[in-house]
Amino acid sequence: MTTKKKVLYTLLALLFISIAYAANYAYRYALIGAGYNAKTVCSCVFVSGRSLASVEAEDLYAIPFGTRSIDTVAQTATATILGIASKTAVYRPKLGCTLLNDVTAEELRQQPAEEIGEYGPEASADSVLPPKQQEVLNKTLDWAFAEPDPKHPIRTRAVVVMHNGKVVAERYAKGITPTTALMGWSMTKSVTNAMIGLLVKDGKLEVNKPAPLAEWQNDNRRGITVDHLLRMSSGLKFGEVYNGISDATKMLFSVAAAGQYAIQSPAEVSPATKWYYSSGTSNILQELIRRRCKNHAEYLNFPHRRLFRTLGMSTAVLEPDASGTFVGSSFMYASARDWAKFGQLYAQDGVWKGERLLPEGWVNYSSRETPPSDGRYAAHFWTYVRKEGLPADSFTMNGFEGQFVLIIPSKQLVAVRLGCSPEEKYFNEVKFFKEIAAAF
Repeated sequence: MTTKKKVLYTLLALLFISIAYAANYAYRYALIGAGYNAKTVCSCVFVSGRSLASVEAEDLYAIPFGTRSIDTVAQTATATILGIASKTAVYRPKLGCTLLNDVTAEELRQQPAEEIGEYGPEASADSVLPPKQQEVLNKTLDWAFAEPDPKHPIRTRAVVVMHNGKVVAERYAKGITPTTALMGWSMTKSVTNAMIGLLVKDGKLEVNKPAPLAEWQNDNRRGITVDHLLRMSSGLKFGEVYNGISDATKMLFSVAAAGQYAIQSPAEVSPATKWYYSSGTSNILQELIRRRCKNHAEYLNFPHRRLFRTLGMSTAVLEPDASGTFVGSSFMYASARDWAKFGQLYAQDGVWKGERLLPEGWVNYSSRETPPSDGRYAAHFWTYVRKEGLPADSFTMNGFEGQFVLIIPSKQLVAVRLGCSPEEKYFNEVKFFKEIAAAF
């Protein structure tokens, strides 16, 4: 064989390998996209009660090359991307929607959701503000719902302002009501914080002790504490990237057990030396919570029995993965009023109707800045608004596409904004927060 032919065959082999790699990557990425579409459609239709047409028009901009279908009898949503990759999500009452990753619909429905039980809403008290104060808030709400540039949609869906535990202002987009459960995305992390707080109150966890995970006891991760996980300073290597195949996208849309996937993350640096926002740590915490419960039924009932039922958050739906563990980083739906109630619990130092739900000092701990974060983050809550001129005790819950809850205990003020802003920079939450805070 001549040298020229050898070079040619080598180049052809490399070409075929490159094509095969690209095709494999494209297929795996399409599967993630199909999972994102199926999960989003399923939750928006069966949990939020929206139409498939509205979801396709507003929520699926990130993965446009697909087809979606709804089975109202089986209560499933299926998405196919470019005809090559397909995923299905299944709806279950009280548990919302779950992707069928390595599990059948029949197996999923055998999980003990019936243990959660039924509970009704607790009506939010309303209050009427003086006309001038109301006028100021109305202008802020007008701004929040405005669409100044059709090329960059804002899509605010709900705003609720609560002062002294009473709703003083609220507004909803067309098709959204006070009982419509809307996605919180990463605001779910703050609910995971509350669940950890409940276990601390029960004496089942200590935040400053190493996380009790058998998987970490024989390597350099054994010194990672619950506090490190809550503060996103665990030092674990985890790719929080959403524009390709990454740890985050695989964890949320491709694997059966999000927490168990994240637990496998290797140590990159020593704990408390680096701040890195990681949804994986929130799902590790949910795995810890599950392991502290007697059985699966107790775990699935835990946030409802200990938190949502007490606060009257009847629209709250915390969604589990296929293994039955809550995706505590990302997948919770609730109405704007119910998100406000959760924020009010923290505004009231973890006390509700005279009963202490969260441990003494837990809110102060949860809102205390994490040193490596440069003033941006606390313990599954954000604190950057303090650097923007809001009161020194302000902190927030934040989620993808512009989900926000502002909490200012000193003003007894909670403000909720829910929506679907594809380009988050076009909704200036700091301006929104400042104007509302200034009204009080």
